[in-house]
Amino acid sequence: MGSRRWAPVALVSASVASTFAARGSGPFAGETGVTLWIHRNSPGPVDRIGDVLEPLFNDLAAPTMFAATCLFVWWRWGLRAIAVLGLAGALTGLTRVGDLVQRPRPTASGSWSSYAYGNGGYPSGHVVFVALISGTLAILARRHGSTATATWVAVVGVTLTVMTSWTRVSHLEHWPLDVVGGLTMAGAALYGVAAFDHRLDNLMARRRRSGA
Repeated sequence: MGSRRWAPVALVSASVASTFAARGSGPFAGETGVTLWIHRNSPGPVDRIGDVLEPLFNDLAAPTMFAATCLFVWWRWGLRAIAVLGLAGALTGLTRVGDLVQRPRPTASGSWSSYAYGNGGYPSGHVVFVALISGTLAILARRHGSTATATWVAVVGVTLTVMTSWTRVSHLEHWPLDVVGGLTMAGAALYGVAAFDHRLDNLMARRRRSGA
């Protein structure tokens, strides 16, 4: 129980720390070397998977992907699950409004360039979207699905999150700190989604009692 209480605090603290670190006028210490190493050593098959994933989760396609996911969840698990997924979707939408820190994309030489909206930015919206939505689906699958289904959804979600995080850097779309910030923010938000999912039972039970 103690670790469950401290985990969201640690994730929020890490998010705040990475946000302050990202506010510098250049790459954070070590970011250039890590970025170039990932870019130059990324396995070809992984980058090709990233080529497929990238257009699915950009600003234009993400709302369509989310709507399709909502329809599937409604069909499989009902309106209660949609309420939980809707909260997760609203939280991902916050990163689509604007960048918390105006950071440019890395270049092939590792230099710092000029920023333009949609060209980099902190945190990585792709990472936030994939991590938060896939994590929410894992929470819902554990509640509504079989053990096998919950395991499969969790494995697919982790795989997609890892692939997306890696290729955002290997494709020179984001610096590592943008990805780290996206992961910690999504992780902290997932605790909020899980708490809402838990409290939703109590709210529904109260409504049934009041209606009776």
